[in-house]
Amino acid sequence: MKPHDGISRGWFAVAIVLTAFELVFLYEAMLADMTGYQKIFGAFLGLAILSFGALLYAASIIFYGWS
Repeated sequence: MKPHDGISRGWFAVAIVLTAFELVFLYEAMLADMTGYQKIFGAFLGLAILSFGALLYAASIIFYGWS
């Protein structure tokens, strides 16, 4: 991909979906912490960290073209 081509719609959709997952997992982790469910908090926090890592990887693929 050349620098002037721009971001494809597929990668943009992946970034939006991963961001939505990140926000949902963070919200659920916060809600579980406020209600006292620490085991569920850990699960949602782990999912939030994994989705953040996937978002960072997708961003590196988009901007640097690593494959």
